[in-house]
Amino acid sequence: MPVIEVEEHDFYFFEKSGKSPTIMMLCSTGLDSRQWKDLWPLIDGRKIISPHYLNYSKSSSWEKEGPIDSWVDYRAAESLLLAGGGEIDLIGHSYGGFIALRLAKEHPDRIRRIALHEPIVWGCLQYTNRDDLKNEFGEVVETFFKEGLEPEDFLRDFVDYWNEVGSWDSMSEERKVSWRDLQPKILSEVRLLCYDKTPPSYYEDINHPTLITVSKATPPHQYEACKILSSSLPNVKVFDVNGGHMGVVTKSGEVMPHLAGWITD
Repeated sequence: MPVIEVEEHDFYFFEKSGKSPTIMMLCSTGLDSRQWKDLWPLIDGRKIISPHYLNYSKSSSWEKEGPIDSWVDYRAAESLLLAGGGEIDLIGHSYGGFIALRLAKEHPDRIRRIALHEPIVWGCLQYTNRDDLKNEFGEVVETFFKEGLEPEDFLRDFVDYWNEVGSWDSMSEERKVSWRDLQPKILSEVRLLCYDKTPPSYYEDINHPTLITVSKATPPHQYEACKILSSSLPNVKVFDVNGGHMGVVTKSGEVMPHLAGWITD
């Protein structure tokens, strides 16, 4: 089983042999490499690596005292990037897009092309002219981190936020059990993203050819954050798709071909 050790934690990564350049697929919060299964047939025999984050299937759980440090996911992806030779391509979704952009910023010589579906860059919202969206986002943060909120209620709020009201309640019990087990880590990731203060200027020198797919069915402040990010990247193409934030999974037949086409170009 392929594993990379980072800060005394073992990170499993899915690996599929193939030709170079390697593609690193970076997952959304709550998901693992299986979210990309509809993409695998579209990438023409390329080598794939896809790390499973801390606490996720086959990877270690948080072993240290104190709150979970979700930045260790970035450091694991960075170690995996630096362990290989030559340039790689990045595909990321949501939290995975947040990580991908930082890899491109910190290690530009190791990246060839980037394809992202709705990366989370909520720090960019500090620079929107839309006060209504700033306020809306503030209300979302208050909902997620309301004092005394029960773990199950947090999961319901989080899942319904990205999908539609009732999505958590309609989920199978098997999936709910998996998410309940992950709840402390999911909460840590959401906290990292919600309180991120990275300005748009941080991304201005990421010169790699970059595709961002985004859906108008996503929450408005998420759409605005992606819009601000896109205006900051010097070499970017934006493509509107269906399905909202989770369209990469729920409408994979419409979204995945754009990501695959960009990377195999």
